Amino acid sequence: MKIRNQDPKSGRCCSAVACAASSAPHRSRSRKNQRLRAITCALAVMAILGTILWHQSWAAAPTAANAYQGLVPANAYQGLVPGNATLSDVLAKLGPSPLETPSKTDLRYPVAGRPELNDRCYFQNNKLALVTSASPDSRYPTRESIVEKFGKPEAEISFQTQSYLDYTQQGLRFICDATGNTTGVLYFTPHPRRIPEGYPNVHVDLRRAETDPPQATTPPADFLVGASQVSIAPKKFEDIAPDNDQKPTHLAEDLFARAVIFQRGDERVVFIGLDVFGMGMWDVDTVRERLREKGFPNVVVAMSHTHANVDTIGFYGYYPAEYVKQILAQTEQAVMQAAKNLSPVAELKIGSAEMPLAGGRVVDLIRNGRDPGVVDPTVSIVQAIGKDGKPIANLIHLACHPEVIRLRDTRGLSPDFVGTLCNDVTRELGGQTVFLNGALGGMLTPDTRLRTQAAAEEMGHALAKFVVAAAENAVPSETYDVWLYRRPVEYPVTAEAIIQYLEKAAPKADFAQHRIRSEMNLVWIGDAQFITIPGELLPDLGLEIMSHMPGKLRMIVGLANAELGYLIPSYDFRDGGYEERTGPGAAGGAITRSVGLELAPILPPQRR
Repeated sequence: MKIRNQDPKSGRCCSAVACAASSAPHRSRSRKNQRLRAITCALAVMAILGTILWHQSWAAAPTAANAYQGLVPANAYQGLVPGNATLSDVLAKLGPSPLETPSKTDLRYPVAGRPELNDRCYFQNNKLALVTSASPDSRYPTRESIVEKFGKPEAEISFQTQSYLDYTQQGLRFICDATGNTTGVLYFTPHPRRIPEGYPNVHVDLRRAETDPPQATTPPADFLVGASQVSIAPKKFEDIAPDNDQKPTHLAEDLFARAVIFQRGDERVVFIGLDVFGMGMWDVDTVRERLREKGFPNVVVAMSHTHANVDTIGFYGYYPAEYVKQILAQTEQAVMQAAKNLSPVAELKIGSAEMPLAGGRVVDLIRNGRDPGVVDPTVSIVQAIGKDGKPIANLIHLACHPEVIRLRDTRGLSPDFVGTLCNDVTRELGGQTVFLNGALGGMLTPDTRLRTQAAAEEMGHALAKFVVAAAENAVPSETYDVWLYRRPVEYPVTAEAIIQYLEKAAPKADFAQHRIRSEMNLVWIGDAQFITIPGELLPDLGLEIMSHMPGKLRMIVGLANAELGYLIPSYDFRDGGYEERTGPGAAGGAITRSVGLELAPILPPQRR
């Protein structure tokens, strides 16, 4: 059919049918026929436009092989949209993962030109849920381009060399380096903003202004440091866990109580690092009381929280009483041995290094399994150098669950990555190494591909390199304070699982009216400042408290003197969640935050 757009006589739009009708010899048509002709003309135009639009929409319609070819959503990773793309879609687009993992839904793809990095895809119910990517995205090359596109971040954390930008409502989070270039993008399904708009510290700024290097000062003659370690491996395996097919059968790597004493005059502070899952506060109080009677009233018992040791708290139903007694005795022995090793110090040094958060995680080492991208990348060291120029002790700190190893599979007790980490640091630097964990809660966890003893050792080797770098960056402490301030804390317990556990395990006086008493400590060792936490603080709160601490080196010490479980920000408390069920309850995070912010600005008496 030949179609003309206009009638050459009248200029009106018409079809071939309408034009044929207009040339008929009957000119005295009624107005009715004229109206019919106009309607016919209009219908013809609509038909033409409909045909054109239909062809255009068909050409642009997404297909299974070419989804979102037109408008790509802001949170799409290589055209794959979280919440829409299936596992099959991802495999069709990206191919099989070239990196070995035990799970078919743990897909990792090396970054082009940077094989030490990889992008990781996470799935939920067979749908792509999250991608943590270190690959460049041309849409978001810089911080400036991100802010121009989306506006001010919903939340921000500024570290010394990198920053975290939160756009949860867009389904995006970003990592940018100190120059403003984007080094990582996290893609996920959009959610309501995570941190309320009116929250008092939406921007956590941990940056410090560049200053001239401190001048080394001569330590006081009465400033002494001693350190030691004693094995706490069980002497027998018969009664350390229930008899079942998951019971540990052997020692894969030795477990230790590591202790360091800092002394100035009559003031002494002891840090103990234990390769344990956790300890009940009544057991911690037992060993602290024994040490107080021997002249050590200021003791911080910090638990590594290795998941490759047995449940020494008894939370899961079985309490290995004899093994706990052995741990307490050998912990006391480690401190007394460290006391015998007290020696004058030539220099006290403090240092830190930041691990790169490429893609919102420390690739193959540490990630946040609850709130992706919220990771404390800092490793820290307080190092005491003896008069002979050799290290006496390395007190090291970072935040991550030691849970590379799946104990029910390996059945071999182990300190997880902590053992190799400490061994490597001692070998590289000399001296006794003592490990303290940080704000590891909810859920700073290993990013390793395998769950074996070998994988834990590999992670320990990698982390030790960052600690050595921190030691190389270390500067002299200009002060030699040794001071601990104890702040009592009381938590209401509302989580049913914790209530049931404490009703069975805790002395009645310590759990009256469903409230549990504990403490937080403020510690100063020279220019290094510590705040201890009696459980697993989420990193949001740990970083916020740290931002208010004036110490030149700042550390939040988790699982210190008690293991009360997860301490969660009030704005992030999710009814029924795993972390929510295994902590004191909704008030736990708010109380810890309040006390932490109270302690943060306090200086030792000598500096007031």
